[in-house]
Amino acid sequence: MAEQSLNFVHQRIRPASKLVVFVILSVALLVLDNRYAAVQQAKSHIATALYPLQWLAHKPVAAVNATWSYLQQQHDLIEERQNLLEHNARLQLQVRQQQAQLQALGGLTAVSGLQQNVLPQAILAEVISTGKNPSADKIFVNVGSRNGIRAGDAVTDENGLIGQVSAAQPFSAEIALLANSQAVIPVMVARTGVRTLVYGRTGGVALPYFPADASLQPGDVLVTSGLDSVYPAGIPVAEVAEVDPRTGSPYYQVALKPAADYRQVRFLLVIPQQADPAEALAAQNEAASAP
Repeated sequence: MAEQSLNFVHQRIRPASKLVVFVILSVALLVLDNRYAAVQQAKSHIATALYPLQWLAHKPVAAVNATWSYLQQQHDLIEERQNLLEHNARLQLQVRQQQAQLQALGGLTAVSGLQQNVLPQAILAEVISTGKNPSADKIFVNVGSRNGIRAGDAVTDENGLIGQVSAAQPFSAEIALLANSQAVIPVMVARTGVRTLVYGRTGGVALPYFPADASLQPGDVLVTSGLDSVYPAGIPVAEVAEVDPRTGSPYYQVALKPAADYRQVRFLLVIPQQADPAEALAAQNEAASAP
């Protein structure tokens, strides 16, 4: 007798049969939903019971959306901040450039006016360098011997005396500032006419030998006396800031404030030296005797 084979695979409903069953069930539910209010109430109760699950299921999605929106807003704000900072930096740079241009234009206008109205023989120059050492007592300008500049010529700006040409090359000149230990300038007090000497020193000028029996007070202006052939008379050199009579000393202790700011000047005037009368007479005689 043949043994019956074992079959461990159960027979299941075919897919076509499943489709027919679900279609019939759907049609039945639609009919019941339209015909009977109890079904609608059951649906409402089921929806109410399932709402907490729907709320919990929606929370991760809402959290992801909120996080994404927050990150996007932060990114937009950071980008907008960077754009504003860049725009602000550009505006500040433009403002500084315009201020520098206006300041330079003001200095050039003042010096040009001084040249035209007071010193027509002076030569307009522009500072091009302060040398390798910014704290040195020399500056360089863009005019030289080809422009008639000579060593020893006085240099001034619209405020007062700057210094003296120490060397002249064809296309540039070196100027020794008043803040030079070798500078000696004949001056007089504009208020009283008392003559004295101002000496250069590091950072400014000094008046070490003003007689204590002469009148001197804060606010007095020291101007060039014109006693030498280098500095024309009447150029401001310094203002008296403090005066202290030394007990037992024949001289005042004086603090001076230079009339010109050596470190901020950009445009200045080079004043040719006054010709020595003997040299001028000799030049005239030579010119007259020439064929």
